[in-house]
Amino acid sequence: MNMTTLIPENDIWTIWAIVIGIAALAFFLEQRFKWGAKISSVLLALIGSLVLVNLRVLPTGSPVYDALGGYILPLAIPLLLFQSDLRKIIKESGRLLIIFIAAGATSVLGGIICGFLFRSALAEQTAGYVAVEVGADIGGSVNLVAMASAFNVDESIMNASLIIGNLIIIIWTAAIIAIPNMPFFRKHYRHEHIDALEANIQLDDGETMASKFWKRQGISLLDIAKCLAITFAVNAVTQQICNAVNASGAPEIIKTFFGSIYLVMTTLTIVLVTALPKVFENIHGATELGTIMITMWFVQVGAGARISEIISLAPAVLGFKILMAVINIGGVLLLGKFLKWNVEECLTASNASLGGPTTAAAYVIGKGWAGLIAPATLVGLFGYVIGNYFAVLTANIFL
Repeated sequence: MNMTTLIPENDIWTIWAIVIGIAALAFFLEQRFKWGAKISSVLLALIGSLVLVNLRVLPTGSPVYDALGGYILPLAIPLLLFQSDLRKIIKESGRLLIIFIAAGATSVLGGIICGFLFRSALAEQTAGYVAVEVGADIGGSVNLVAMASAFNVDESIMNASLIIGNLIIIIWTAAIIAIPNMPFFRKHYRHEHIDALEANIQLDDGETMASKFWKRQGISLLDIAKCLAITFAVNAVTQQICNAVNASGAPEIIKTFFGSIYLVMTTLTIVLVTALPKVFENIHGATELGTIMITMWFVQVGAGARISEIISLAPAVLGFKILMAVINIGGVLLLGKFLKWNVEECLTASNASLGGPTTAAAYVIGKGWAGLIAPATLVGLFGYVIGNYFAVLTANIFL
């Protein structure tokens, strides 16, 4: 529930201005200062909105946030997939998919452990909440909502979970941003993507990795028009397909594959890019536009986390979510050490598992690992498909 804030939730233009202003400031700090580049624009945007919400400047809910999730985010995803020629991706994402499945397995393990540890606190809600958390930690918020509805999870627990989840994302994002730069991980893990980036990018005085990666490109008016026309068209066709499938009497398995907006949208974009690689190679500016949109969406994510509410709501939920995140990232890194996976792929897979495709894409973009953008998005979307099934199987242990 929103409390009185300096800017009311219906002050639409002011909230839009602040959202875009925070995103612009995040890009500036990332590209201007080395400490900003290490933190990344995504985390800076999250922190910016989190601070303003907890100072009661911004509200935790607004039609602006609904528009960001309902329109800006769907427009961003196709733009970020314009370089996703499937023939190239298959060669690059095979191992990431295996690591992602391993991350999903750690989420199932975490759900079982946390279910038993917090069973007395959650009581009859245990099975439902285990389903919610396992689903969310394999496929993100899409599966979270589906499992909450399927198991009739108590609304107060769900509110606590959503609020706490936003804070966990911020803390966890900070951790996985910092890990690749730590000497321990540089010494004990492979890091091909970091090496390639550092070898190919020579920084001038006062220049950061982010400013070099996002250097000024030759983007024309026609490029921008093409980007917007294609992403709007993809969204329009996607919506029509999903509406038709969900309104039909098709089996649930068909609705799972062809009734999910993000899955259909990704599939449609990748088919176009793979079929017409030359067309998309000659369109500039898609990644830039998509990144701006995704960063704006992350401002909205940070705006959902009011610390005072988190403290008072549900300690069991907080403990459950923290332990789940620790088991996920810890399990993946432990497997990565023994199986000699590189640290970038381990962290990206964990990110895609816990946060979904959008957070994974934003993470690798912020780190400059261009070769992982499309694979990260794809494995994150794969989580949408498998997450609910693993969630239900895990929850049955507690029924």
